[in-house]
Amino acid sequence: MSDTKDIPDTAYADRAPFAVLFGNAGKAKILSAFVAERGREVTISEIARFSGVARSTVYKHIDDLEELGVIEHTRETNGGHSSLYQLSEDSDIAELLYKLEGTILSERLSE
Repeated sequence: MSDTKDIPDTAYADRAPFAVLFGNAGKAKILSAFVAERGREVTISEIARFSGVARSTVYKHIDDLEELGVIEHTRETNGGHSSLYQLSEDSDIAELLYKLEGTILSERLSE
């Protein structure tokens, strides 16, 4: 039987790069939507609809994704009432996510 005192309060996986990037299923779905809409500016409502999550979930994660440099705020529309975002073309992470999606799609099609 293992002793629980040897288990750290915070596991490495909680701070690992994938955990920071994806965090949870909602964030992963949001990232997938941005990757699918690469090169196109989208609103919070569009990302919510494309990703199948609530707008509140998008709002919860949008700042983190922007801070990581994966997405970028591009401009305001409707007199400043609506923000537009897109996958960051300068982000190595965004580029790798785009390639990863293509690889997974290719593998699924070949099965």
